[in-house]
Amino acid sequence: YYVSKLMPLMAEAQMNVVANPLINITLQARHDSYPKRRGMTRVKELMETGINVAFGHDCVMDPWYSLGSHDMLEVAGMGLHVGQMTGVEQIQGCFDAVTKNAAATMQLDGYGIAPGNNADLVILDCKSAIDAIRLRPARLKVIRHGKVIAETQKAHPVVSINGDSREIDFVPASMKAPVK
Repeated sequence: YYVSKLMPLMAEAQMNVVANPLINITLQARHDSYPKRRGMTRVKELMETGINVAFGHDCVMDPWYSLGSHDMLEVAGMGLHVGQMTGVEQIQGCFDAVTKNAAATMQLDGYGIAPGNNADLVILDCKSAIDAIRLRPARLKVIRHGKVIAETQKAHPVVSINGDSREIDFVPASMKAPVK
């Protein structure tokens, strides 16, 4: 009951919320007996109320979460799983939570792709936000202030079955560009 009154007030006040799915799901309720509570706030409901929700990742190779990698696509994936947000729009919302929503929370100037902005971006080896989270693709280029500061070569996975080898990519045929 209380939260149903609180969330509209948070939206009206234009508050931002940051959830940390990886560490929250690991630490919160870890001493519960069964059934265990989920260790993350009501992300889906907050988003549905119109509140700007971002995902963060605060524990990296420390005593609280030694598996942390600063991989925000991993964070988005955990957030959507823990929040049971597997609808197309919800997955996009989780991608936004580690990109534009996070930038809005931090009030970053010059964020996004537009003339006059910083030209800070990451080029992923995929075609959609869903595949970015699903496949955790290579970051082909990391660009800061218009200059490439890191690169990864495109992966070429190959599977061999009965002597027949072929490259695979796990991208549905309906999303592939036609072969010319």
